[in-house]
Amino acid sequence: MVADITGQMGLRIIRAIVAGERDPDRLAALRDGRCKTPLATLRAALVSNDREEHVFALAQALELYEVYQAKVAACDERIAAVLERLQAQNPPRRAQPQANEPAVPVCAALHAILGVDLTQIDGIGRYLALKLVSECGTDLAAWPSAQHFTSWLGLAPHNKISGGKVLSSHTRRSGSRVAALLRRLRCINLRRVN
Repeated sequence: MVADITGQMGLRIIRAIVAGERDPDRLAALRDGRCKTPLATLRAALVSNDREEHVFALAQALELYEVYQAKVAACDERIAAVLERLQAQNPPRRAQPQANEPAVPVCAALHAILGVDLTQIDGIGRYLALKLVSECGTDLAAWPSAQHFTSWLGLAPHNKISGGKVLSSHTRRSGSRVAALLRRLRCINLRRVN
């Protein structure tokens, strides 16, 4: 079926129904080429006994949807205008370089390699992001899940349980530099919260 009725294909079909089209073959022909639902299944879903009040309610809902989309677009334009004005009033500040920081644009290079900006994570700066990538690499496929990665770092607790009662819970010692970095980051974030 159509996963998102507010997508291009869904709106095309809804607009056709509101315009008076009832033939399931013609409605199914509005199907997008990327849609994985078979044409016969889509056609069967579009066979209905259209009652006048349902089509009226659908037309009202479509009209409201379009009004709200216009309002959202107007808000986006206003936000963009305010941001441009603020940028013009406040020129960008240059961050003070830290000692021993690489002279290359680390953020841009890591973003190009990874597809994400690690420095957006609270507490991770350019230098720490570079350390994390240098220790773990760019392909985390070696770890099937986050739990495996956490265990490899030695950050997963080792619980001793007897009779349903936790006797002790501690993390194993690890020489992993990544684990040390993440522990330090956690301490910094805890200090900020407190």
